[in-house]
Amino acid sequence: MAGLSGSGNEGSRSQLLGAVGVVLLSLVTVYLPSAPQQAIAHVVRQSVLRPFTELHAFLAGMRARARDFEILRAQMDSAMGFVAAHATLAEENRQLREILLLGERPSVRYLPTAIMRAGTSGTGSVFRVAAGTGQGVGPFHAVVTDLGLLGQVQQVQRDYALAIDWSHPEFRVSAMTSDGQNHGIIEPVRGRFREQDRLVLSGVDFLAELEPGTEVLTSGRGGAFPRGVRIGWVAGVAETLAGWSRSYYITPSVYPGAVTYAAITLPVAADSVDSVTPEAPADPAAQGPP
Repeated sequence: MAGLSGSGNEGSRSQLLGAVGVVLLSLVTVYLPSAPQQAIAHVVRQSVLRPFTELHAFLAGMRARARDFEILRAQMDSAMGFVAAHATLAEENRQLREILLLGERPSVRYLPTAIMRAGTSGTGSVFRVAAGTGQGVGPFHAVVTDLGLLGQVQQVQRDYALAIDWSHPEFRVSAMTSDGQNHGIIEPVRGRFREQDRLVLSGVDFLAELEPGTEVLTSGRGGAFPRGVRIGWVAGVAETLAGWSRSYYITPSVYPGAVTYAAITLPVAADSVDSVTPEAPADPAAQGPP
């Protein structure tokens, strides 16, 4: 009996020491710089948590495919109708650019991917996409849906990437109105509940009064986001700095919690520059009198 009691005490002591060790390791990890934290998190995800993350990704993919089949079919039908109605638009655009001596616009390739969320506390604005460096995904690439802008890639690994949606505190995007006349910076504003999160367009010229319902798009400045992706619509004035600028609340076009499929924008190198300068005659005198 004494032997059993001693063995039980040793087991309890080992469990206690193990628990204390885990707590100390957690405290040390919390105060590490960002880069070592990310490295440790990657090692944990690829070792201890890998079976769970892969199972979660598989189940999430199955549920998404079963739930979204009809939605994807309807979207495909709509896309076919759009292409049929605008069959000549590309040719007209090409001819106009030739007349104006403009080169081809930089093209963007869209990589479809499934959206997976951890569902744990503190990760509400972070999601995982099933594509990484092996598919050409890099940091700061935009994540979009057919409705508009969802977020931006942050950390990339070989076969997956972590991204943030527009409700993340660090999210920023350069924006403009659909007519290209007014520009500003979009940033998120947290609501009392996550369903009340919204966006604010700041830095708009004081003399510009945007009407509610005005469409807001990405401006393409900075190169992280392609130009012309819908962000949302003006809802009303948020703040006015007398004589300087105005800020507007923006109703987002995409609500992150409803998204299960999206696409990552991958830039494609253009074969020509944005503009073409006409060649000057070899002999200036051949131009004749001014």
